[in-house]
Amino acid sequence: MLTYAQAKKKGVNACLDKLGRDFVKRHEDTSCAGYGREEEYAFCYVGVDDRPETVDESEDVILDDEKRAKFPYLVSCNVWYRDGKIEFLDCILPEN
Repeated sequence: MLTYAQAKKKGVNACLDKLGRDFVKRHEDTSCAGYGREEEYAFCYVGVDDRPETVDESEDVILDDEKRAKFPYLVSCNVWYRDGKIEFLDCILPEN
């Protein structure tokens, strides 16, 4: 049985691995991680924007369907507390 903190860490790491840690690191200034607590699982998300733009740091990023277009690359998953199983949801990956 995982705690929320353990599931969150496992999920964000799984998203980073799927996107490619080097890719995320190269674009760390325009990357975002998010997570949420559900009753049976933790939701995790990592989005990366590799397009050179000026970033307005005063703008909050909301992770809903309309704002996802902000990140051309993203991975989201659920991590189940019961057994640590990872279920990937959205996966838009960069070409290698």
